[in-house]
Amino acid sequence: MSNQVSALRKLSSQLNDRYRQFLVMDDAEPMGMPQEQRDYFLTQALTRHYHVTLHLRQAGEEQALMSGYLAKGPKATLLVTNASQNMTQVAHLNQIMFVERNDYR
Repeated sequence: MSNQVSALRKLSSQLNDRYRQFLVMDDAEPMGMPQEQRDYFLTQALTRHYHVTLHLRQAGEEQALMSGYLAKGPKATLLVTNASQNMTQVAHLNQIMFVERNDYR
């Protein structure tokens, strides 16, 4: 009887360990849009002059946001100009995780 109990405990312990491993998510790389989709949305925002918000990768827990209209910048960058056109920011393409269109808010 004690052999059955110890076998059940061992099985239960193994199942719990596997379940925990299954549910643990790797926080090494935050999720983002697929590159093809991101590039397509950026191209549309550039050609159709959409007001967008860019969600950028950052080293810390916080997410950096840039909102405005896009223009091509030097090399692999975009210029993000806010609606009142008094401030322009530079966003590198490899930093952009998400592109969100603001016209529908």
